[in-house]
Amino acid sequence: MRLTATIKSLAMKSMGQIAVSLEITSADGAFYLFRLGANEQPLGDTWHQSLDEAMRQAKTEFSVGPDDWTQVEP
Repeated sequence: MRLTATIKSLAMKSMGQIAVSLEITSADGAFYLFRLGANEQPLGDTWHQSLDEAMRQAKTEFSVGPDDWTQVEP
């Protein structure tokens, strides 16, 4: 599974750069929340045991809610 979302507030920075989008990817029974820059360069990630945990982190850190996500083909 792979989900993407655009960050509405460009005020959030990750590793000194502005994160403009997020991606949640499932792998090995876990979920990874990736922060991506303007050219989709990775700026950081977090590991989560569930999709709900990854989405809660996105909501807490970037105000991206469950309805903001789009499922994309792998």
